[in-house]
Amino acid sequence: MSHDRPEAGEDSLVFAQEAGDPGSPERAAWTILVVDDEPDVYAATCMAMRGVEILGRPLHFLHAESSAQAYDLLRADPDVAVILLDVVMESESAGLDLVARIRNELQLHKPRIILRTGQPGYAPEMQAIRDYDINDYRIKSELTRTRLYTVLTSALRGYQTLSAVEATRNDLEYLLKAQTELLAANTMPAFAVGLLERLAGLYGLPPHTVFCSDGRRVHEAEDQRRRVVAALGRYADWSWRRLDSLGAEPEVRAIELAFSTRRTVTSPCGIAVYLPSRTGADAVAFLGADDLPATHDPRVFDMFVQNTTVAADGVRLVERLRDAAYVDGLTRLPNRSALAETIDAALKTPPDAPQRLLLIDVDQFSEINETFGDRIGDALLRGVAQRLMAQADASVRVARVANDTFAAFGPRDLLVPAEWAKRLDEPFDVEDLQIGLSASFGGVELVSDCVSGGEVIKMGYSALKRAKQTGHRSVAFYSHEVATEIKERTRLLHGLRAAFDQQRLFLMYQPQVEARSGRTVGLEALMRWRSDDGRLVPPDRFIPIAEQSGLIKDLGAWAMRSAIHRAAALRDAGHPLRMAVNVSMSQLLVPGFEIMVAEALADGGLPAELLEIEITESVAMQSPDIVLPRLAALKQLGVCVAIDDFGTGYSSLSSLEKLAPERLKIDRSFVMGLDADTGGGSLAEMIIELGRALGLKVIAEGVETPTQRQRLIELGCDELQGYLFSPPLPIESLGEWLAKHGEGFAL
Repeated sequence: MSHDRPEAGEDSLVFAQEAGDPGSPERAAWTILVVDDEPDVYAATCMAMRGVEILGRPLHFLHAESSAQAYDLLRADPDVAVILLDVVMESESAGLDLVARIRNELQLHKPRIILRTGQPGYAPEMQAIRDYDINDYRIKSELTRTRLYTVLTSALRGYQTLSAVEATRNDLEYLLKAQTELLAANTMPAFAVGLLERLAGLYGLPPHTVFCSDGRRVHEAEDQRRRVVAALGRYADWSWRRLDSLGAEPEVRAIELAFSTRRTVTSPCGIAVYLPSRTGADAVAFLGADDLPATHDPRVFDMFVQNTTVAADGVRLVERLRDAAYVDGLTRLPNRSALAETIDAALKTPPDAPQRLLLIDVDQFSEINETFGDRIGDALLRGVAQRLMAQADASVRVARVANDTFAAFGPRDLLVPAEWAKRLDEPFDVEDLQIGLSASFGGVELVSDCVSGGEVIKMGYSALKRAKQTGHRSVAFYSHEVATEIKERTRLLHGLRAAFDQQRLFLMYQPQVEARSGRTVGLEALMRWRSDDGRLVPPDRFIPIAEQSGLIKDLGAWAMRSAIHRAAALRDAGHPLRMAVNVSMSQLLVPGFEIMVAEALADGGLPAELLEIEITESVAMQSPDIVLPRLAALKQLGVCVAIDDFGTGYSSLSSLEKLAPERLKIDRSFVMGLDADTGGGSLAEMIIELGRALGLKVIAEGVETPTQRQRLIELGCDELQGYLFSPPLPIESLGEWLAKHGEGFAL
């Protein structure tokens, strides 16, 4: 047996010589059985491989159109090297059922089996891959001529290896047993430990061993490169350390040389066995020994390496399937299936502490994603995952269960929504953008009558829907009442969609007047919905539903166009009034929103200065990097901007100056206090003084009494709006009201 030695620099391969001489006239063909109920697939396979030789031998193809025909063919002629097997034929399980009969009834263990399917969403059970020694699994469309050649070459090498093993069974019992045991490993660390023990056993030496994996072709992250996956004996403390952190030990030099030369290397301190991989995650197994005994044929060692390589790729295949089934590809957090199994385990064996599930939904993420694109959106989701994990206790399982929905499951005392919300308070810095996020929470208390993890997650979604209908940054916990309310809200959403489609929504208009003269200077457009029974549905019921469902984008665009056309008609009739239209964050984030407004103004023939966009203070401050450019574009058109509900949010003076609105709107809650002098007056006075200092107009809404009007005039408020002057008016009544009160409103 000859291997590379670091000091000699020789280049000798340790792998078994490939059988067959291309120049020999006695070359036997490899027999390939294609099992597929579509003759075209068989014909295409034969055509793709026509004239091809693999490992120095030509290919001979057989075809079976059903599992029964394939079974009979294999029973009559068992010398088939590779079986290309369609998973779904007569039935969904026909392929795997045939595999079981091949392995168990016919006792054919040498043929390599490659599963093929035309259904991309289908994947075999991991247990089946292990139990039936399935060599590979491919979607038919993936198997181009080159890939089919690669897959067949790998499979034929495996068949060739097994044939050699069978021919020398008495000498190679150890290898067969080792391969079987290694194939049973569920993870690469478990496989690595088993391999190291068997490598030492092959030489009859103590297991002073190291298994190092090179993931550079699979993972680009630096911390994935050449890491010690397992280590035994005197190297035990090397486990999970990076190879380049271990210094210049002679063992490390031998391992590095094996990687760089792609050869097995012997040195005075031991042997570094190079293990190639079809996935690119090559590995080196090192056995520390001062003197390696030559106790068996070199071919035994070569077979050991090849069998180990085949087994390692099988374990990696299982890991990839498990990864796809239970790990979120973007954030690397457990996914919904993994979370459901964790909850199932807690239901089966309840922990000592009461358990809780929290669903954490990022508010308005879809709008942010539409605005900045998937790259920024994905970076934000990864950032949220890192924030949630950073302070999570070891007993809390954090998962990603949907696009912008995360989950945390664990002891109730560790899952307080307010504490988890704080983790998102700091804006996220993504590619020089400062993006603020908030979250809504849906909670479920784990109780004995919960049926399954899947049902608990559904209950969490019901609570989350209730929270989001309340508004951003809200929290709701599941109860039977919540479930009933969700059903009612769903019914309401269907009705709202139908009303919009059937043009049963309409606008009403509430006048805005000068404080001292009472002259009408503007109107606020307010959306209304009359249900089938003739009753008005309150806006605070249907607007949040429209926000949560995304329907607000279409409703808002319709309201904007309708209000602009109405303002233009009033101007033509001699009432050049400012038209205020409420705009939500969802609307503001729609790509091209400012273009839509510009087109509506041009189409309606309304001067831009007669349109006023009203946004709430919380919307204005949530994500300034998003909001400010949109508002700047609108202001460039000449559109006015008003901050609605001012005083209820968290504006700073610097932020307010950046927004540069034309008008501040005092929230009705501050106006109500003017009658009783309970503190509302001082707050209103502060806002009016702030507006005066910044050169902004101030309008108070919700004015209902003469006392409130008088106090606001005394404080210096510019404009007023409320039931004292008029309720919201349908268009049919608006003209008459303007004719009577438009030039001044006397009490």
